[in-house]
This record gives sequence, structure tokens and C-alpha cells, in this order.
Amino acid sequence: MAAFQQLPCELISHILSYIEIQADFKCVALTCKRLYAIAAPLFYEKLIIAVRIGLPPSPWDSNSIFAKLKPQWIRYARQIEVDYYYEDREDYLGPWCLHIPDIELGTGCAPDETRAKELKQVGQALFNDQLVKKLITRLSPGQLKAFNFDNRYAMEVCSVDISIATVRALCQYQNTISQLKVTLKEDLADDCTVYDFPFLKYFKFDVQGRSSAEQYHCIYALLSSCQNTLEEFHCCTTMFDDPFVELGLPTVFEDAYNDWKNCEKCSQQQLSRGGEKEFGLPRLKVWNCEDMDQPFFEFCFKSGILQHSPLRNFLTQDASGNFLGLLSTSSNLNIGGLLPSLKKHPNNGMGLRRYLETFEGLSKIIMSSFHGREFGIAWTAGLKHHADSLKQVHVKLRGMKFPVKVLEELGRNCRGLEVFASEMEGGLPACIFNSNVFPKLKYFHDTTYIGSPVWLDIPLHSVQCLSLVYSALRREIREGDLSKTLKIVCFGIRTGVSTQKIVQGHAFLIQRSVIGEGNGRREWSAADAFVIFYYRNVRMGIRRLKATEYPEVMDRLGGHTEL
Repeated sequence: MAAFQQLPCELISHILSYIEIQADFKCVALTCKRLYAIAAPLFYEKLIIAVRIGLPPSPWDSNSIFAKLKPQWIRYARQIEVDYYYEDREDYLGPWCLHIPDIELGTGCAPDETRAKELKQVGQALFNDQLVKKLITRLSPGQLKAFNFDNRYAMEVCSVDISIATVRALCQYQNTISQLKVTLKEDLADDCTVYDFPFLKYFKFDVQGRSSAEQYHCIYALLSSCQNTLEEFHCCTTMFDDPFVELGLPTVFEDAYNDWKNCEKCSQQQLSRGGEKEFGLPRLKVWNCEDMDQPFFEFCFKSGILQHSPLRNFLTQDASGNFLGLLSTSSNLNIGGLLPSLKKHPNNGMGLRRYLETFEGLSKIIMSSFHGREFGIAWTAGLKHHADSLKQVHVKLRGMKFPVKVLEELGRNCRGLEVFASEMEGGLPACIFNSNVFPKLKYFHDTTYIGSPVWLDIPLHSVQCLSLVYSALRREIREGDLSKTLKIVCFGIRTGVSTQKIVQGHAFLIQRSVIGEGNGRREWSAADAFVIFYYRNVRMGIRRLKATEYPEVMDRLGGHTEL
């Protein structure tokens, strides 16, 4: 420990940043004065405001909502995150929690709709008032670097929303914020002048519905204010209209852009910094439009906002349900060449194939097509241009399964492939265990839906899936080219949104070790879903992963499927 204390402060801080358990952090901080001085700012830099959903009636005192704030939180807080939790997630709590009552106080009866709205309005007013007065305005100017508040998955009745007053306070007192996450509802679009964050690097928003140009007006105002710093842009729209019907033109995106260009209110701050009512994002590397339709991306590109952006991480979805995600670690994604390839669906994938051939360095691709049979898999031939860089392939072709023959070709062309996920044709392919075909594969996921007779005539159970893995593995062992890297084989896995634990499907861990004896023996347990067998002095183990084990193993291997 003495040698550790003598390291430079920057190196100690970097090492301590890997600690995740609060108890361990406290032990280090209480070792000596020097380590305490370094650890305390790291320990208190993230302040989580946890709002419990479904708590029994508990009267509020507006003066005591933030009474648990400690001086060190005010002194060291660099990030504020507002989150929601349920009673069964007590271990998730941050330093303190808040609660908006969702039951009539004093009676124990569930409120009617009118009373529920009144409770929510009172709770929101109290929350925002105390958040501004007791926390945001008490932080030193420029102290806060991140404000995250995403409530799109919270229950409508008992959720808390930030008000325009909170956004105004962030803009006025903490205008060096570099990360902002917010659910942008109608009432937050009342004042476009508060969306001025010139130091923002990361921006994520959720829009409830697409009918309001005022919401996107505020987004354009914010993007123009941070055009010289923004590196990541994430957006998500909850669509109330049919996502498979094309929108008429002009879209709300273009209307909002014209409104912003003609607005004299929100341009004052930008013009004072020498800006103009036209802008681009020359440092933007990540564009993530989950659940957003393609016209927003097309408009931003054609209007000049994205034409010179060095994008390396791109995700979008069109109105027909086609979904495309691209990730490159070594080169830009040639966004100018992408638009023609996405223009017409279905197109048998040839447009995407031609686009993939225009650049190199792709490390990950996510492809989901609503018209799977028409779209096909011809585009996979374009992946051979990324043979030296491609690590992950995720494919979902609705109405069509991925051919084993194409999978083998993909493995032989892309020798560095580590993750593959798709709905497979003909069951589990034995080639995934062949080191000549997949020398570096770590994670394989057959995404075929498991567990419902609606989708399968005979749903697969854990013992059946275990048998498939065992049979495929035995076939490749006889060939003598057994993979040394494949660790996880999954069938139809679905995970919880917050916990990432298995809620449906089956995952199996493959273990391999060299021994000196035991050829031909086999140990099998159908009840516990594991099998251990021996062949040519190799001990092979196949064990079903428990729901509680899955998140930890997947985090270690980095193989989460995104379909």
C-alpha cells in the first residue's frame, strides 16, 4: 500500500475509477489522508436521485425533499442522474431517493385519473423547485459536467418530469455541461432560448410523438450551440402513428428547421459567439437514431448538418421497419454513399452491398429487415472488404432464416469475427466449433424465438438445446479442428431492460481443458442441464448459464446481441 500511495495522483485516480463497489471505495479512501483527498471527489462525483415507483403513501414536506443532501455531495458532484426503481431493486439505490405518491394519501385507495394528475403536478412542482434551489444553484459555476434524466420507461402516473425552469437553471448556472440526457416533452419546448450548451459533447433526447415542430426547433437550437464540440448524438422518438407508413413531405423536421432559422429569440447567444443560422457538426462521430425514421437523417444530411461529420458509429431505422447499424474504429463511414443504398427497400440487399464496398474498417454491423425474403442476404458479400476489421455481425431478416452455407462463407472471409447473432436455418451449425472456419468466434446466438407455441410448433427446452450443442461439438471434435475461443452459445435469449438477466431462452457456457486420461467417458445431467465428456485427452464441459450469471459473463466477453 505504501508504494501505491506514492504513485502520481493521475495514476491513482485512473486505478480507482475501476472500483464499482462502494464499500471497497470507502476502504481505500479511509486508508490515509492522501488517498482520501484523491478518492473523495471520485466517490461523490456521481449523484443519483432515485425515485421509487409504487411506494405506499408517505406525506411530503417540500422543505425536506432534499434534506439528505450532504456537504460533500454539493462539493464534489460532477454528474446528476435521475432514475426510477421498483421495490425489488433496493440494491440499485444511489445515495438517496425521492418518491412521487401514486396512491391517495391517508385513504390507501388508488386515486382516480383527475386526482392522479393533481398528485403528479404537485410532485413535479416540488421536485423541480427543490432540484433548482437546493442543488443546481448551490454548485459552483461550471462544476456540473453531466445531467441525465431519461424517464421514457417510467409509469406515466407516478413519473417525474423536469420543467423548463430546471433546463433554464442548467443553462444559466452550469453552462459547461458536456453530457445531457433529457425527455423532451411539449412543455419543455415553450422557451427555445434555454437550449444553449456550447460545451456539450454528448446529447441524448427522447421526444414523445412527432407532431410538434417546436420540440425539434429546440433541438436545432441546441445542436447549433454546440456544433464545435458535439461528438455523440442519440435520439429516440415514441411514434404514435404507424411506423410502417411513409410520412408525407415536408416533414416536421424540415418545418422545425425553417422555424429555427427564422427565430430571432434563440439566435442571440449563437450570433454573439460569431455563429450563423446555418450549422454543421464537424466533430460528430456517433449518430444513433433508435426508433427514429430515416427522413430525419436524410434531412440533416441534405441540409448540410451532417455532410462533413466524421461519423464512425451510425444507427438508423426507416419507415418500413428496416434497421441498420454500422460501427467503424479505423475509418469514417462514407455517409454520402449510404443514402442511395437505403433509398429503396426491398432491394435484395445489393444497394447495401455496393455501399459496404466503398470503404474499409467496419468492425460491427446490425442489419434488420422487415421484408426479409425480398431483402435477402446478398449484401453479406460486401463484408469481405472488411475482413481485417469485422468483429460482430447481427442479422434479423423477418420471414427468412440465415443460411448455414452463407455463414461458413462469412467465417472464411472474415477471420477476425468474434460475435454472430441471427435466426439460423437448419438448427445449430456445427461449423461454429471449427477453428478453420471461425478461428476467433467467442459468442454465437441463434435468435430463433423460444418458449411460445405461437412461434414454434414444439418450443425448445433447455435439455433439447443442450443436446444440440453437444451433438455439434462432438462432430467437430472428431475432425480435430476444435475452436479454442468459442465460449457462449445462445438460443432465443431475451434479457431484462434494466438487469440484462435472462428472462427467456437458454445460454450455455463452453469450457475446455487438456487432461491425460478419461477418453470416452461422459457425465450427463438433464436436471441441471450440463454435460461433461472426454475425447482425445480433452475435457469438454457444457453448462447452462443461470439468469443471474448471464450479465457478468456477457460483460466480460462483450457479446451482447442487439436484435
